[in-house]
Amino acid sequence: MTHSPPLFAQRRFWPMWVALSFGTFSDNVLRQSLLIGVPYGVIDAPAFDKPDNAMPFIGALLPIAIMVFSPLSGQLADKYETSMMFRRTKFAEIILMLIAAAAFMSGGGVLAIAMLFAMGAQSAFFSPVRTSAMPKYLAADELVRGNGLCNAGLYSFILIGYMVGGALIVREDGRMLVGAVLVSASTIGWLAALRTLRAAPNDPDLKIDFNWFAQIARMAGFVKSSRGVAPPLFGVAVFFLLSTAVTVITPLYARDSLQADAYVATALNGLFAIGAGIGAIFAAGLARGRSGLGFSTGSVFLAGIFAFLVALLTPVAAGSKADVFTIRDLFMTAPGLLLVFLFIGTSALMGVYIAPLQAAVQRRAPAPIRARIMAAGVFANAIFAIPGSLSTFVITNSDADPALAFYGVAAAMLAISALMLHRRRTLPEGLYDEMLRKRPAD
Repeated sequence: MTHSPPLFAQRRFWPMWVALSFGTFSDNVLRQSLLIGVPYGVIDAPAFDKPDNAMPFIGALLPIAIMVFSPLSGQLADKYETSMMFRRTKFAEIILMLIAAAAFMSGGGVLAIAMLFAMGAQSAFFSPVRTSAMPKYLAADELVRGNGLCNAGLYSFILIGYMVGGALIVREDGRMLVGAVLVSASTIGWLAALRTLRAAPNDPDLKIDFNWFAQIARMAGFVKSSRGVAPPLFGVAVFFLLSTAVTVITPLYARDSLQADAYVATALNGLFAIGAGIGAIFAAGLARGRSGLGFSTGSVFLAGIFAFLVALLTPVAAGSKADVFTIRDLFMTAPGLLLVFLFIGTSALMGVYIAPLQAAVQRRAPAPIRARIMAAGVFANAIFAIPGSLSTFVITNSDADPALAFYGVAAAMLAISALMLHRRRTLPEGLYDEMLRKRPAD
C-alpha cells in the first residue's frame, strides 16, 4: 500500500506555510525592533512628546492598515488565480522590506515606523489569499490540522522574530543587522510562494468595487447570511484583541512591574509565542474527525485562570530580585520560573482556542465569497486589535501598574468561556459541525 507523505511535506501545503512563516518573521523583526528600540532609546520617535506614547501607536499601525485595505484585498483574492496572488503579494513584501532596511540603516525612525503600516497593508492582501486557499488545497477534515500547523509556524516565527528583532536592535550595529534580516526573510518567503499550486479563482467575473464603505457593508452581509460563520469569526477577533494588548503592554510590564531590562521584555514576548506554538501543535493533533470547538471552550477558561495568576505572582517575582530583574532571575528563581510557566501556559491554551474557530469559518464560508468572508475576518481582527493596542494608553498616561492589564485579560477570557458554555447549553448542535466530513470540490 502506498502512503502519501505527511501533510506538512506536501506541495499543496508547505509553500504556503513557508510564505506565511517568513512573512510573519519579517513583520515581527520590524515590529519588535521598534517596540524595544523606542522605549529603550535606541530609535528616536520625534513625533511623540515621550517615547512611551509611541508604543500603543506602533502596536496599532498593523491593524489600522489591515482595516483600511481588507475590503479591496478580499475582492482580489476571490477574483484572481491563487498562486499568482501568492507570488505578487510576497514580491511586494520584498520591496517594502528594502525600504524598511534603508530606513533602519539611515537612522530614519519615522520612515521605519511608516513601513510598519505598509507591511500591515501587505498583510491585508496576503491573508485572505492564504486563508481562502486552504479549503482549496485541504480536505474539510484537514482544516483544523492545517490551521494548527500554520499557527504553529506563525507563533514560532513570531517568537524568532521577537528574539531576533529585540536582540539585534540593542547592538551597536543592530540597525544594519535588522535591515539585512528583513530583506533576507522576505526573499525566502517569495521563493516559497513561487512553488504554490495553481487554484482556480472563486469568482473570476467579480467586478472590483473601490467604494470602501459599500464593501464593508457587503462583507458584513456575507458574514451575516452565511450559516454559522459569525460566531467563530468574532471569536477569532477577540483573540487578536487580547493578544495585541498583551504584546504591547509586555515591554512596559517588564520595565515597570518587574523592573526588568530589555532582554527580559523580549523573552516574555517570546514565551507567549512559544506557548502559542505549543498550543497550535496540540490543536493540530486533536482535530481528527471532529470540529475541536469543545476544546476551544475549555482552553479559554483555563487561559483566564492562568492570566489571573500572572497578575497575582508579579509582585512576588519582582521582589525576588536583588536590583534589576534579569534573565537569570526569570529562569533561575522559583517565582521567575513560575512566571515562565504561566506565560507559556496562557498562550498555549489560547493557541488551542483559536485553531478550531479558524477552521470552522473556512469550512462554513460559501466558496464563491470565501475570500471576502476571510477578508471580513481579517477586518474584524484589525478592528478588535486596535482597542487592544490603544488600551495601553491607560497605563502609559497614568501611574497604574502595567500588571493590572492581566486582570483585565483574565476577566475577558473567563467571559468568553462563559458565553461559549451558554451557547453550548442553548444550542448543543453549535459544537457539532455537520460539514466536517465534506471534501472540497475538485
